[in-house]
Amino acid sequence: MKKSYLRVAVMAAFAGVMMTSCGGSKGMAGGNYGKPAGGGSPFGDVFEAPCTMMDTDDYFAATGIASGSKNRMDVLQTAALTNAQNLVRQKLQHAYKGAIDDYSKYIGNNAGSDAVAKVERGGTQIIDALINNTRAACGPKFSAVDERGDVTCFVGIQISTKQITEKMVDHVSHDEEMKIRFDEDEFRKRMDANFEKFKEKK
Repeated sequence: MKKSYLRVAVMAAFAGVMMTSCGGSKGMAGGNYGKPAGGGSPFGDVFEAPCTMMDTDDYFAATGIASGSKNRMDVLQTAALTNAQNLVRQKLQHAYKGAIDDYSKYIGNNAGSDAVAKVERGGTQIIDALINNTRAACGPKFSAVDERGDVTCFVGIQISTKQITEKMVDHVSHDEEMKIRFDEDEFRKRMDANFEKFKEKK
């Protein structure tokens, strides 16, 4: 009888060890944010964050993330939105500068460096205005509260590439120096090409 009890105890302990060693990953603090994004990662299971948004043919997109006290969730929402806006702003500024550089080469010496710099500055102001007016397309969503009393906020945004292009075409076409030999189709083509360079692909 004693041997039987001992055997049961050993088997129970072994089962407990196996369950512990083979159990799933807990992911980030506060619980899993989503389903595993795929196996084979050197970091173990990788989970997709809420409001994960990728660029598409029609939109530039980003997911902003901010962490802090559960008592300041209002502040975290703003911080996460600002983070997302800054990510999109960086991509757009690079894409626009590339398009202006390409277009200035296309029209040759008819537009000097001062004109190009002026159009770049104006484009930056347009981008800032468009980005600052964006609102959350997803979220805000919050993680569970961790052991420190903190949460993580996620906000996703999108901005239309068509809207950006229309604003830029209007801006360049009205500049006295850059509009010389202005070729709208060529400018749009170069905008589209530079958008593709800076879009994140799944």
